[in-house]
Amino acid sequence: MSEESVGRRRLLAATFGAAAVLSLAAACAAEPDPGAEFRSPNVSDAPASRNVRDFGAVGDGKADDTAAVAAAMAAGDRPAIVYFPAGTYRVRSWPQMSDYTTILGDGGDASIVLCEEDITLIRLENRNRIRFSRIGFFLTGPRATGFVLTECFRCSFDSVVIRGNHLSGNHPRYLAQRGVVLNRNTGGTAFINCDINNFGIGLETHCIQNYVTSSKFTSNYVGVLGTGNDHNAGLALTNTEFVSDLDPRTTDRHLMIDGAANDWWLTNIWFEGADMAVSVGTRGKGGPSQFGMVNCKVAARSVAIDLVHCRQPYLANVIFDKETEQPPTELRIDPVGCPEGTAINLISGTAEDLRMGVFPDGWQVIGRGGMRTSRFTGTVVTRAGQGDADLFQAQANTGAVRSAVLSSGAWLSDHAEAGVVLKDPAGGYWRLLVDTDGTLRTAPLGKQRPRQ
Repeated sequence: MSEESVGRRRLLAATFGAAAVLSLAAACAAEPDPGAEFRSPNVSDAPASRNVRDFGAVGDGKADDTAAVAAAMAAGDRPAIVYFPAGTYRVRSWPQMSDYTTILGDGGDASIVLCEEDITLIRLENRNRIRFSRIGFFLTGPRATGFVLTECFRCSFDSVVIRGNHLSGNHPRYLAQRGVVLNRNTGGTAFINCDINNFGIGLETHCIQNYVTSSKFTSNYVGVLGTGNDHNAGLALTNTEFVSDLDPRTTDRHLMIDGAANDWWLTNIWFEGADMAVSVGTRGKGGPSQFGMVNCKVAARSVAIDLVHCRQPYLANVIFDKETEQPPTELRIDPVGCPEGTAINLISGTAEDLRMGVFPDGWQVIGRGGMRTSRFTGTVVTRAGQGDADLFQAQANTGAVRSAVLSSGAWLSDHAEAGVVLKDPAGGYWRLLVDTDGTLRTAPLGKQRPRQ
């Protein structure tokens, strides 16, 4: 009791007698305790949460908690907020969920839902803003799928672990397992700080406008698959890791876009431990309308990035690395499926720079050692720098200067036989030469446009 309350009791006792003291004590006892909510044994994100253990769940990994989970989900007349305290909850199925349902746990590796059936555990259709947070799901059925979202809007996975049973030691038994499938116009799905591990396919998407950030894909045979071949599949990934071991049975590809698709954007992504890290598009089927990689690290055993079919791919600040002593093909581009694109500051892990021959003629490339562009449109401006540095140089493949524009703007030919070539009105070509005494003369080159 506070000093102020004690003082009031003493004052009332002296003035009005013991009856007043008892009246004050009763009034104080009736006042609500502002901290009572936070001392409740069923701690959750909202007062409306329902603890599955209050409905009979055991959480020991042995008892069948299916009915208890269904009862907790069905109780009440408001959107469910269902809390799973730390434990392993074995279920054979999962109940339907209404819009705005929230599933909470104590952590992705602490509160675990275990399903040993060969089923799709959670199937959401036409649902809005369903949320999973701080909880794990472990599936052991050889053909099991964790989640299928169909025509759902703004559902979210926050600090969720979704784990399958695919390992190199049991390959290929669990290749049909899928972690999450985004289907038919599902949009706004967010995966934040999630782990999707040990599936045949970790995340499969047929939809656009879904997002993965600060997450990790580990030891999936295919980490992320964009499929459907209907121009819809797309995804934005940021600050995410794709990792695996070096056993080829564990991971084949981290990211695969199979056929005609929509926009794919990758920012700050780490790839390692796959035979082929990134595969974009399919011959005869098409690829994404746009594909971009920015600030990524890519390592692989055979091919790091395989651009098969894509409209205007964009790669910037990508560093390549090797997984084994045998360096991989760092970048492979199909000139038919990807005739044009942009590459800026791609860093080879085994050479000074990626060879310019890797890029088809239509690509614009800026590297550490050179630049190549298919065309310049408009006025090209070169501004003089400090001192007498050349404004422009034309060099041989050995690096020897052939000609230059000096800082003054004057043109200089540094090769005695590489003077100005002029064309006469009749179509003949002439080279302008200078003798050692300064005499100018011309040399005929014929009507064939000279190449040297």
